[in-house]
Amino acid sequence: MISFVFLNQLYIYRRLSILIAFFVCLTFSVSAQQVVYFKGVVFKKNSPVTIAFASVTNLSRKNIPEVLSDNVGSFRIQAAIGDTLLFKKTEYTPQIVVIQSYSPLSVYMQAVIHLEQVTIKEVSKQKELNDALDNYKKKGQYYTLDPSVLSVLISPLSGLYELFGKAPAQARKFQQYSKQEMERIEVAKRYNKTVVKKITNMPDEDLEDFMFNFTPNVEDIRAWTDYDIISYVKRSYAYFKANRNSYKLQKLN
Repeated sequence: MISFVFLNQLYIYRRLSILIAFFVCLTFSVSAQQVVYFKGVVFKKNSPVTIAFASVTNLSRKNIPEVLSDNVGSFRIQAAIGDTLLFKKTEYTPQIVVIQSYSPLSVYMQAVIHLEQVTIKEVSKQKELNDALDNYKKKGQYYTLDPSVLSVLISPLSGLYELFGKAPAQARKFQQYSKQEMERIEVAKRYNKTVVKKITNMPDEDLEDFMFNFTPNVEDIRAWTDYDIISYVKRSYAYFKANRNSYKLQKLN
């Protein structure tokens, strides 16, 4: 028969083992939360180029001051496992990193792409087109390009001429061309070969074919932000490369 003393000792040993295991886990937990100096280097994404003077902020610990990477991109900041670091630099997208080990950190920041608008003399172009329409009008070739029903009833001959006359028809056709030309200029200010090449760095031999097949309409350009344009160009170019032969323009001899 097992003695009462033996059972009592076994119970004590079990409780003691549980306490020891608890304190070991607690020690590891405290150790994991220990604030130490973490080192790392900030790089430009997809490049071996380092980023100097990027700000590094420990978002998890407000009492730790912000630091800057040095002139070769290296930084050193106080933190603990599980802390969140924020990296910021002008002309780069902010980057958030959660510390998961004591290994040196390699942080990669995405450079911001700025879309340059092409300078187009749209005011002069608009004036030129309007002057051409005024010349039609001054020559008495039309009064209004969109006569109302009332004007037709008041002056049937003039109204019928405005509707079916050759000169007003030519003026309307020119007016439509003028509208399309101004819309083309509006698109080209934000979506042009310079912008597309900057985003994709595509070879010149592909540029003409790509622009012919993947230029958006004016309604899209009016609604899109720069980010929307960048995303559209990247998606379209990936599709273009996968189906390049289908989009090759036929060269005329």
